[in-house]
Amino acid sequence: MKNKAFIAALVVILISAFFISCGKSTKPKKQIDTKPVSVKKFDTPPGADPSVTAEQGGEGFKGEGWETAVNYNIAGDSNAIKGGTFTMRIPDFPNTLRNMGKDANSYVNNLMEFGLMYEGLLGQDPVTEEWIPGLATHWKISDDKKQFWFRINPNARWADGKPVVAEDVVASWKMLVDPGILEAYSNILYGTYEQPVAESKYIVSVKTKELNWRQFLYFAGSMRVLPAHYIGGISGKEYLEKFQFDAIPGSGPYILLKEDINKGQSVTFRRRSDYWAEKERFNTGTNNFDAIKLEVITDESLAFEKFKKGDIDVYSVNRAQWWAERFDFDEFKRGLVARYRVFNENPNGVQGLVFNMRKPPFDDIKVRKAVTYLWDRVKFNEKLFFKQYEMEYSYFPGSVYENPNNPKIGFSLDSARMLLEEAGWKEKNSEGYLVKNGKVFELDLPFDGGPGQERYLTIFQEDLKKAGIKLNLKQIDGSTRFQLGNERNFTIMVTAWTGLRIPNPESSLKSNTADAPNTTNWPGIKDARIDELCDLYNITFDKKERIKIVREIDGIACNYFGYGFGWYAPFQRIAFHNKFSYPEWILPRTNDYLFTCVLWYYDPEKAAEYDAVKADPNKKIEVKPEDQKYWLKVKEQEEASGK
Repeated sequence: MKNKAFIAALVVILISAFFISCGKSTKPKKQIDTKPVSVKKFDTPPGADPSVTAEQGGEGFKGEGWETAVNYNIAGDSNAIKGGTFTMRIPDFPNTLRNMGKDANSYVNNLMEFGLMYEGLLGQDPVTEEWIPGLATHWKISDDKKQFWFRINPNARWADGKPVVAEDVVASWKMLVDPGILEAYSNILYGTYEQPVAESKYIVSVKTKELNWRQFLYFAGSMRVLPAHYIGGISGKEYLEKFQFDAIPGSGPYILLKEDINKGQSVTFRRRSDYWAEKERFNTGTNNFDAIKLEVITDESLAFEKFKKGDIDVYSVNRAQWWAERFDFDEFKRGLVARYRVFNENPNGVQGLVFNMRKPPFDDIKVRKAVTYLWDRVKFNEKLFFKQYEMEYSYFPGSVYENPNNPKIGFSLDSARMLLEEAGWKEKNSEGYLVKNGKVFELDLPFDGGPGQERYLTIFQEDLKKAGIKLNLKQIDGSTRFQLGNERNFTIMVTAWTGLRIPNPESSLKSNTADAPNTTNWPGIKDARIDELCDLYNITFDKKERIKIVREIDGIACNYFGYGFGWYAPFQRIAFHNKFSYPEWILPRTNDYLFTCVLWYYDPEKAAEYDAVKADPNKKIEVKPEDQKYWLKVKEQEEASGK
C-alpha cells in the first residue's frame, strides 16, 4: 500500500504541469527563425538489418530473459517547443574538443558527455535513477553479476547516417584502455573489464574482472560510445592528434560543426534534424534549442554585465553577496530578468580546512579539534554570506549518505584553549603566541580564492590569535594549491571538492590512499574498519545497505577531524532572461544549471511578452517565487512511503 500511495502522489507531481498548460492561448507569439541541421552522408533505411535474426537482436527480438523499461519518468516538459537559440557563458575555452583522453574535462566536454553529442548504452530515470533505455533497448546481467549483455536499438544512427552497432562499443572500450590517450584514470577503470565481444551486429557483451556493483554503472551509464568507423584501427596517440579540435560526430541530438568553433571565443552546438531518438520516450521535452552557444568570458564581473545586457540567457550566481546586492537594476525589477534558488540534490563536496595529519602539529587530534573550534563558520555565514548557506558536518553533506550522529562542532574559544593546553601548548611569549619546546605555534595557510576568500580567512586569523596561534595567509594560484595537496606538502590549507552523485569512499578514505601522492586523501586518514567497509561497499548490490555502509564510514572519518568542515548550498542559484519555459522542476534532481540548455525551451509567447515589456518601461512581467522546491516535495513523498 505504501508503494501505491507513493506512486500515486509522484504521478500527481509529475503531470500537474501538463494539465495546467493544456488550455489554448491567443497571446502574441514571436516567430522562431532558426532551423536544425543535418550532416547525414549515408542513407541507411530505418529499422534492423534484415540479415540479422531476432535471436541476434534484429527484427522481432522479444527480449525474453532480458530487462528493459517502458513507463519511466521523463526529464523534460512534454509541451516543449523546438527551436531558438540559447546562450550560456563558459569561463575558459576547452583545451580539446575530444570527449576522451588528456584534457577532456572542460564545460564543453562535459556537455558533449551529458548526451548532447555522445550517448551511453543506458540512461537513468530522472526521479528514481533506475536504468532506462539509451542506445540499448534491453540489458541482461549474469547470475554472478560479472557479465553484462546489451541489445543495441536497431534504429540508432550516427550523425552521418551509419547505424550504431556492437563493434562501436568494442572500439570505444579499446580507445579508453589505450595508454596513448594519456588518461590513466580511464585506462585503469576500463582495464577492469575484459575486451567486449560483439556477439552479433546488435548484441554486445562484456565480462568484468572484479565483483563490484559499480561495474555495470561504469560500462552501461558512464561510457560514451563513439563510431568505430572514426576511431577503429587508430592508436590512442593518433586519436589525440587527429581529433584535438575536430569533434567526432556522435549519435546524440547535436552536432559541432567546424564553422561553429570560434577558437578562444565560443562554440555553438546545432540541433540535428535527423536525430534517431527524436520520438523516444527518454528524449521527451529535452534537447529543444536549435542552437546552444557557449561564449567564453573569463572575468566574472564582465560575465554578469553581459548577462544583464541580454548577451547571455542564463547565469549561475555563485556568490551570496552578488545574489544579495547585484540585482538592483531595472530589468530585474520589471521581471525581464528573473531568478530562482532551485533546491535539488545536486551533490555537494567537502570544503573547508584540511589538516595534514601526517606531521606536527596536526598529528595530534586535540590540536585538530581545537582549530576546528576556532573556525567560526556561523559568523562567516551571518556577516559575509547573508545567511545563504548550511553548515557541513559530513564528507557527504546534505545527502542520504550523511551520518546524522557526526560531531557538530561550533565556535568555542574556551574549548579550543582547553584542548591546546592538554596538547602541551601552555606557555605564551611576549606577543601572546603559544610556545612549546621553544617553538612558536605558527601556521602558514595557502589559499587561492582571492579577496572574497581572504575576508573570512582574516576573521579566522583573528580568532586563532585570541587562542595564541599565529596564522600567516599565503595567496597562491589554484594549480599550486592542488599540487601542494597532492604532494602532501602542506600543514593546513583551504580546499573545496566537487561532490559525487554516487560515493566512492575508497578513493579518498582508504588507507592505501593516505600516503600515495595524487589521491584525494589529503588529511591522511588510515583506518582498518574503513578499509573493511570500503571493500564491503564494493560488493553490496542493495542500495539501502550501501547507504548504511557509507554512513558508518562517514561517522568514523569525521571523528578523525581531518577537516574543519565548511558550508554548502542546498540549492542552485540561477538568473535568466524571462523568455523561456521549462519543466515544473526547472533543473534535474541531481544536476546543476548547465542542464538548462537540455531541459528549457524557447517559448514564442514568453518571447513576445518579453519584447513588449522591454519596449515599454511602464510594463512588467509577473515572476514566480524565487525558492523552487519541487524536488524537496518529491523527496518528502519518498520518505513518507519508506523509499
